[in-house]
Amino acid sequence: MTQTKPRKFMVNRRTFLNASTTAAGAIAVNSQLSERAVAQSVDDSPTFRRPKTIIPVPTPSPEFQHVAAGVPDTKMTREATGLLREFSTPVLINHSHRVFFWANEMGRQTGQKFDVELVFICAAFHDFGLLKKFSSATDRFEVDGANAVRQFLEHHGVPDTRIQTAWDAISLHTTPGIAQYKQLEVELLFNGVGLDVLGIGYETFPEDLRKKVVAQFPRIDFKQDIARAFLGGFEHKTQSTEGTCNEDICSHFIRNYKRSNFYEQIQNSPFQNS
Repeated sequence: MTQTKPRKFMVNRRTFLNASTTAAGAIAVNSQLSERAVAQSVDDSPTFRRPKTIIPVPTPSPEFQHVAAGVPDTKMTREATGLLREFSTPVLINHSHRVFFWANEMGRQTGQKFDVELVFICAAFHDFGLLKKFSSATDRFEVDGANAVRQFLEHHGVPDTRIQTAWDAISLHTTPGIAQYKQLEVELLFNGVGLDVLGIGYETFPEDLRKKVVAQFPRIDFKQDIARAFLGGFEHKTQSTEGTCNEDICSHFIRNYKRSNFYEQIQNSPFQNS
C-alpha cells in the first residue's frame, strides 16, 4: 500500500475552521479510517457501524406470533413475540414480558409520549444475545441483541432514527449512568430491566400491577435461572464482560476466573512516563 506524505499542520485560522467541519480524526491522514472520515462531512447522515459477521434473524413461524394481553398488537410485535416464543427460553420469555410491562407503566407515569411498540420490541430482543442462535464470537451479548433488533427493524422498513433508539436501548440496558440522557424509550428499557432483575424501584411500583404481571409471567426460580442464563450467554467469550457487571457472573460461576483490573491495565500500558 502506498503511503501518503503527512500534511503540514494548517496555521491559518479560517483554513483551520473549515477543516474542522470534516469528521473527527481527519488529521491522521496516513490511515484508511481517516481517509474515509475526511470524505464525509458532518452534515451527512451518519452510517451504522455493522458487525463483520451478520447473524441472520429469521421470520418466526405463524403459530408463535400471538401477543399477550396488554401488548400492542401490530405486525412487528407479533413477529417479535414469535421470535421470543420460538427461539428463547421460558425464563427469558417471562422476563422479557415483565420488563415490558414495568417499562410501559413507568412510561405512563411520566406523562410523556413514548413509542410503546418499540419498547415492547426492545424488551423482546434485549436478551437475544444470550441465546446461542444470536450470539457472536466476541461481542458483548447486549450488542448482539442490539444488532439483531437493527436487522429486524430494517427488514420492516423502520426509519433510521427509530432503529438507532432501539439499538441504544438494548446495547445500554446493563450500563448505568447513560440511559437517562438518551431517548425516553432507552431509559424505560433500562429501568424495566433494573426493576425485574435487581428490584430497583420495587417499593414505589404499583403493588396491584406488580402482582398481576408476576401472576401472568411467573418468576419461578428466576434469581438462579437468570444468573445461569447470563453465564450461558457469555461463558465462551468471558473477555466481552470485562469492565461490566457481567464479570460478577463469571467470578461466581467459573473456577479460578481472574477478573480484569483497570488499575493494572493502566500500569501495563506500553507507554513510558515522560
